[in-house]
Amino acid sequence: MKHFLKGAAAVAIVLFVVILIHIIFNVMGIDLNKYINNVVEILLASSFATMIYQALIRKEQNDDARK
Repeated sequence: MKHFLKGAAAVAIVLFVVILIHIIFNVMGIDLNKYINNVVEILLASSFATMIYQALIRKEQNDDARK
């Protein structure tokens, strides 16, 4: 259950950042859909979420490796 919550936290962080970036660019009048494909954005966001998740569980992985 801990891993699920950490994964959900990683996804929430990335989603918040992506939404914030879109809001800022929309206020400035720049449409990001012209410059970046949605598939590329999804791939980048999932990669960042995976990196955040791995950073969150690194301590547990180190503890498991020692045992």
